[in-house]
Amino acid sequence: MTEQPHQRPHGHHRQPDGSADETRQHHHAESEAQPFVDDCAPEREEMQTAIRMLNAELAQTKSDTLRAVADFQNLQRRTSEQEPRMRQNAIGMVVRQVIPVLDHFDLALAQDPGRMTVAAAIDGMKMVRSELIKALERSGVELIQPKTGDAFDPHHAEAIMQHAAEGITSGQVSMTLQPGYRLGETVLRAAKVAVAP
Repeated sequence: MTEQPHQRPHGHHRQPDGSADETRQHHHAESEAQPFVDDCAPEREEMQTAIRMLNAELAQTKSDTLRAVADFQNLQRRTSEQEPRMRQNAIGMVVRQVIPVLDHFDLALAQDPGRMTVAAAIDGMKMVRSELIKALERSGVELIQPKTGDAFDPHHAEAIMQHAAEGITSGQVSMTLQPGYRLGETVLRAAKVAVAP
């Protein structure tokens, strides 16, 4: 039997190895030629803008805080410098009110004791006390002197004893033993009273 030569199927052509390499290089070159598109670029730009705005607000807040601290320190310094002067002025105002009372004391002490009667001495003391009360009132000090029958007020009076009195019910002031004093809403000394049991 005669051996027939091997025939290739029609239409099938094998590419040479060199042609395949060229095809791959061509596709690789095309992929390198295409521009890179960053899909996250808009979000990244928005984030950077937000960060810049936050940094600007932080800088402004820091500047405002430093300015406020400086203003407060200046106020403290001015107040500290003015405080001794204000205290001196307040004391001087009270002393000026009290000086006339001292003058009345001096006049009373200058009297001849041999010619001074008890009634005259008592009248002199009453006059001095009245002048002193007026001096305190001119300085804003008010007298706290509850009346008999008033309801006991623990904010302005101190009950130091119980004392029954005719016509006075339980919890009412039956006697004022010592007056109190207040300056505005501040109680300098509470009045000492007796309260009906």
